[in-house]
Amino acid sequence: MFNFLYRLSDISLFVLLVCFFVGVSAVAILIIKYFLPLKLRYKDNEVIGNISSLIGIIYGVLASLMSLYLINNINMASEVVQREANAVVNIYLSSKELKLSLQKAIQTKLKKYVENVKNKEWPSMKNGELLNEEGDDLIENLTNQIIHYSQSPHANLFVARDILSEIKLLYDARQQRVNQGYSSLNVEVWVVILIGTLLLIGINYFFKAGVALHFIALGAAIIIASSMIFLLLSLDKPFQGDFAVEPEAFQSALRLISK
Repeated sequence: MFNFLYRLSDISLFVLLVCFFVGVSAVAILIIKYFLPLKLRYKDNEVIGNISSLIGIIYGVLASLMSLYLINNINMASEVVQREANAVVNIYLSSKELKLSLQKAIQTKLKKYVENVKNKEWPSMKNGELLNEEGDDLIENLTNQIIHYSQSPHANLFVARDILSEIKLLYDARQQRVNQGYSSLNVEVWVVILIGTLLLIGINYFFKAGVALHFIALGAAIIIASSMIFLLLSLDKPFQGDFAVEPEAFQSALRLISK
């Protein structure tokens, strides 16, 4: 529903969040000034301040934990991509031990696999779209080709087993990458974060202070809350946004295979 947020640039996303919270806050202040007596707000400033501090601490801890989780998730995605590219290179290097015709066939499929990941799958992951099945088909074809070779009388079984082992690692890394491409924070987590954000900003409506001071305090709360939502959205999906994992590992693998 909100996938368009992940396609916005960092500046556009931050400005959109700040404008949204400022607009909501302006309406809320007018409503509270109309319905909540001035004397009551002065009287309860100290209580409201204590509640505001408690909400701020809980919100800060929650946002920090989610940020650390998402940063770790991006690091894991980067490692998975590197493992997948390493498996491709290892298969390429092991294939040099095979007869020339089979060697060329395997290297052609590997090059096609890397080009598919780099040119087709990566743009699809950036847009949150489903991936094609070409990568799985290429892995299956490679497996069948090596199994067929291992059954021939003059096969180098050690090399065949080594390549099959690397193909399994390639498949595992690919599936992990695909799964992480679709992963994001659960709806329940976003609900809790949004509730905390609304409370963090909303508690400031009930203070009574000078107009300038009140707007400065409210503005600070809005900027902090907007920044945290912006950070979580930017880090939420490891293959989308300006903080997305890039395919440098596959570019390096492609340069080696294409020599």
